[in-house]
Amino acid sequence: MVNRTIELADGRRLAYTAWGHEDAPPVVYCHGFPTNGRELDLLARVLDQRNVDARVIAMNRPGYGDSTAQTDHGFLTWTRDVDEFADRLGLTSFGVLGVSGGAPFALACGYSLEDRVSRLGIAVGVAPIDAAGMSDASIATGPSRNRYIRRLQFRMTALAFDKGREERFIEQSAATMSEPDQRALEEPGVRDWFTETMRESFADGGRTATIEAALYREPWGFDLARVGIETRLWYGSDDQTVPASSGQWLADRLPNADFVLWPGEGHFTWMLTDHAADVVEWVAHG
Repeated sequence: MVNRTIELADGRRLAYTAWGHEDAPPVVYCHGFPTNGRELDLLARVLDQRNVDARVIAMNRPGYGDSTAQTDHGFLTWTRDVDEFADRLGLTSFGVLGVSGGAPFALACGYSLEDRVSRLGIAVGVAPIDAAGMSDASIATGPSRNRYIRRLQFRMTALAFDKGREERFIEQSAATMSEPDQRALEEPGVRDWFTETMRESFADGGRTATIEAALYREPWGFDLARVGIETRLWYGSDDQTVPASSGQWLADRLPNADFVLWPGEGHFTWMLTDHAADVVEWVAHG
């Protein structure tokens, strides 16, 4: 695993974490919300065990980790960063995997970069706010609809991490999760991984989380019917953060998509199982 930063043409920094051999088929990983490229730390456990033939590259979106913030950040603007990043790394074509809140960013890549994206994978990904099940999704219902209250929410969360009082946030987050996810948090190292991932995401005082939370309540800005790349969507039957019905809604509107239901899985439990390797292998070998 390597952590690096490149400078984009406009002077912004873009930080990324990469796993796998540089000659292996590349997969651009679009992390969730409000997380960052540290998600790859959890996935790497299974990828290492299975010796997966892929190079997974988790790019931190603007404002997360060491990536420079961007005021006009959005789903389609992100595709320009991915395009430039791929040029810089010499990636002619690549698979794209969007996880949870990373789903619209991944699908936007399929829409805007169809000549470069070989396959699209969506794991437990959010759908537009009016999709089936999204009214019950904790990823959508957690942040307030009011932008001022939402800003205060994320500022308070950031302050808790800054003052070393993050335990209450972790417990509140766990309370919204499914039973499988709550059990997974008790596995060795998982709670620490979740805590440190959140700490990094809120290191900017919650500004980036405030910007991105608003994106999920607005129209995505592109037509799903025009995302014709081969796509597979995986969802946990017990996921309360993003219900599986949201994934079925997406699959019904994408012209070249398959829907897979994981019985008994929650929102991130699949990352600790062979499902993680299966997903990456499928996306990498398009």
